[in-house]
Amino acid sequence: MNRLTALAVAIAAMLALPATGNASQTFGSLLKNNPANGSDQCVEDVPGPCTLVAYINPNDAGDPVASPAPADGVIVKFRMKTRAAESVTFRLANIDKQGDVALAQAAGAVGPTVTTQDTEDIQEFAARLRVKAGQHIALDASSTQMVYNNSGNEFTYLYAPPLVAGQGPRGSSGEPQGELLVQAVMEPDADRDGYGDETQDGCPTQASTHGACDTSAPAVKKLRLAAGALKIRLSEAAKLGIKIEKKQNGRFRNVRTLTRAGRAGQNVLSLGRKLGPGQYRVSVVATDAAGNRARYRFQRSR
Repeated sequence: MNRLTALAVAIAAMLALPATGNASQTFGSLLKNNPANGSDQCVEDVPGPCTLVAYINPNDAGDPVASPAPADGVIVKFRMKTRAAESVTFRLANIDKQGDVALAQAAGAVGPTVTTQDTEDIQEFAARLRVKAGQHIALDASSTQMVYNNSGNEFTYLYAPPLVAGQGPRGSSGEPQGELLVQAVMEPDADRDGYGDETQDGCPTQASTHGACDTSAPAVKKLRLAAGALKIRLSEAAKLGIKIEKKQNGRFRNVRTLTRAGRAGQNVLSLGRKLGPGQYRVSVVATDAAGNRARYRFQRSR
């Protein structure tokens, strides 16, 4: 194999690799342990539910490591192990660790509320929740039956009553718990529309489209120029750039440039002050929400 052939093979191999920026990622618990020594009550002195926030989890080697979201994206599902059949709500939280004090604050929207089964098997639930790098997995629950406690490791912090969006950060309410057995699966969100690019968004390049990509430009029909208005029929809603030129001394010169929002169907768009008699040329650029653009030009006398 000569050098050029070897180089071509190497380049082809690199191109065949998946783009690391477009792959789903998991964070939180590795779910290798089973629930153990969990309490039927979140915080001994505070009745009712609480928010459990996972701060660190053991890695493959068993070493405790911080386990927040590694990047911005969308959580498309979460998995957990628990010994209780109860209603829990998945959410996210920010933690500011100041010495032994863990100040937590609810982050973003609340995720799905699901009912768990009283089994120690891995349970999986669908979700669609924006996440930012550095945010931690949290769970609103009435018990700590989804926690693995061993040798007093302080991996999970409890907040009772539960954290609420819009409230400031506050310190933990009860004794720290062990590993919160919850894992999140996140996907990138290139167009920032709140849908995971791999399994939820059929067109990751268009924020307005979640199914197949929209590649059709708006169709413009039945253009009519009146004294003070432009009548136009559109196949879909579009932003319109309108340029009006008037023929003067054998040449068309620009007399008006406008931007208007058009809806699907018939539109009557004001041109501002009325146009005087003469021969006009009107150019229209119609751009839909997906960025598809079409240009139209016609001439009218009035």
